Amino acid sequence: MTEINKDVLAINEAMDRFASANESIGYANGSIAELISERIHARNEDDRNAFNSQIERMNYEVSECKDARDQAREDIKKTFEHYYS
Repeated sequence: MTEINKDVLAINEAMDRFASANESIGYANGSIAELISERIHARNEDDRNAFNSQIERMNYEVSECKDARDQAREDIKKTFEHYYS
């Protein structure tokens, strides 16, 4: 496989990871909004605590996905720099 083909594959792989991370962030943010709405309408403290716990877990997932997205962004930059060097 030629060097150019390897670069193109690396760019494509990094862009796929970037897109996947963004999709996961969007999904998680939508889920958090729904959980917040459910928490607001919860009738007892146990339910509110359960929703708070779920929101915390989703926020952690968003944080992890943002880290993955940022790494993919850096990988995209590096692979394009290598491709055009």
